[in-house]
Amino acid sequence: MENTTSNGDIDLKNKNKTNKIMLVLIVLLFGFCGFLIWQNIQLKNVVAEKEIVYVEISTERDNVKAELEDMLAQYNALETNNGEIKAELELEKAKIEDLLKKIKGKDWSIHQLKKETETLRTIMKGFVVQIDSLNTVNKELRAEKEVVQGELKSERNKTENLTKENEGLSTKVTIASYIKTSGLKSVGVRVKSDNTGKENDRAKKIDKIRTTFTILKNEITPPGEKWIYVRILSPDGKVLSEKTDDSNKFDFNGVKGLYSAKKSINYQNQEMSLTIDWKKIEEFPVGEYNVEVYADGVDIGKTKFTLK
Repeated sequence: MENTTSNGDIDLKNKNKTNKIMLVLIVLLFGFCGFLIWQNIQLKNVVAEKEIVYVEISTERDNVKAELEDMLAQYNALETNNGEIKAELELEKAKIEDLLKKIKGKDWSIHQLKKETETLRTIMKGFVVQIDSLNTVNKELRAEKEVVQGELKSERNKTENLTKENEGLSTKVTIASYIKTSGLKSVGVRVKSDNTGKENDRAKKIDKIRTTFTILKNEITPPGEKWIYVRILSPDGKVLSEKTDDSNKFDFNGVKGLYSAKKSINYQNQEMSLTIDWKKIEEFPVGEYNVEVYADGVDIGKTKFTLK
């Protein structure tokens, strides 16, 4: 009996000991589970915070990117003819493009990007001021240029007007200096046996054509020896001339042509009468003849007559 009781006590003690161990294990297990649950919650919080930070960083990066793209557009819009400023603008634009590449590649921190962006914006403001100043100066220079050009044009017009007036006066003086004639007349003349001549209008009976006129007094005509040329045009328009080569030609009205007869005079600004004859070398045709008189390369008189 004593042995049975002793074994039962031993079993009870072992069972209680096992229960205690199990209880400790259960407490430890619950504690470990609680720790895992707490750690999981903490991890989720950290992940959430990281996601918020990532979103904020991405947003800031996108903002900086948009700012850089806007700044690049503003740099592209800056225009100047100054070669030095143009070169500097190109350098700054290259820096912006380089930053945009780094944003895409995520090489730089947001802080660095913001700092560089602010520096570039400050530099751009300086360029804007310089270009505005240059444009203002250019506008002032253009305005001054327009004023000067207007004055030059006005002076040029005055000069041209004076030149035209002078040319007009010179032309008037030149024209006024030409020899003038009066009483110009051409007739057919029949030469008698005593060498005297009588006017005749019969083509078959005349021996020469006589042209008479008076050279008027002109004090502004340069005095000296002058050649007076007479051109007689027959009814068919042919110039009556002994020869047709250059030895029988003279310059008049800008051309060179034949003359019928010529005479040298010593003109001293006084009135003088002249007679110039053209002797027959072949039969005179019937019809109207035109006679022109020239001196100093211009015509000084014209007349007509008719032979029957």
